[in-house]
Amino acid sequence: ELDRAALASFIAMASEASELLTRTLLQSSAMIRDFKQVAVDQTSAQRRHFELAEVVGEVVATLQPQFKKSLHRVRVTVPAGLQMDSFPGPLGQIITNLVRNAQTHAFAEGTAGEVTISATGLGEARVRLTVEDNGRGIPAEHLPRVFDPFFTTRLGQGGSGLGLHIVYNVATRILGGRIDVTSQLGKGTRFILHVPRRAPITERGAALEPESEDAGL
Repeated sequence: ELDRAALASFIAMASEASELLTRTLLQSSAMIRDFKQVAVDQTSAQRRHFELAEVVGEVVATLQPQFKKSLHRVRVTVPAGLQMDSFPGPLGQIITNLVRNAQTHAFAEGTAGEVTISATGLGEARVRLTVEDNGRGIPAEHLPRVFDPFFTTRLGQGGSGLGLHIVYNVATRILGGRIDVTSQLGKGTRFILHVPRRAPITERGAALEPESEDAGL
C-alpha cells in the first residue's frame, strides 16, 4: 500500500530530480552555444566603418537589464572620434563575454561591484580597449590559463570555461589584435585588448596570428 509519507517522499525526490535535469539541460544548451562561438569565422561577420563609442554604448545598453537585478554597474569612458573599419559584431561579443565573466567570477555575493570599459587611440592605426573590474582578482597561478578552453574555477556553477577562450579567438583571428590580462587579488582584474583600427583583410577562412609584443602597442 502507498501511504502518505511514501508519496510525499516520492514527490520530493521527483521534484529534486526534475530541477537537476532542468539545470543540466540549461548548462548543456549554454555549452553548445559556446562551442558554436568557438568556431569563429571571419566570413560570417559583417565588416563596416563605425565609431567605437557608439558600438560600445549599444552593447552596454543590451547588458543593462542584467545589471538592474544586481548590485553591480557598468561605467563607460570611451571618447568620441575613434573611427574603426572592422567587425562591430565580434567586437561586441568580446565586450559582452568580458562583462559577463566579471559578473560570474569577480564579485563576492552581496557586494556591489563596478565594471569599467574604456578606450584610447594609439595613433592613427590602433586602439586599446580596456575592460576592468574592482572585484576579487585572479590568483597568479591561474593567469597563464585564463584563455585556455574549458579552464574555469566554477565548473557546474555557471561557468563553461569557454567564454574567455572565445574572447581570445575573436580578438586574434577576426580582429587581428591581441588581448592581455593583469590582476591582483583583492584589487580586481583588467583585460586589455589591442586591435588595429582597420582589421586585416585575409583570405576567406584564414586564421590570423596575434600581433607580436613588438608591434608598437
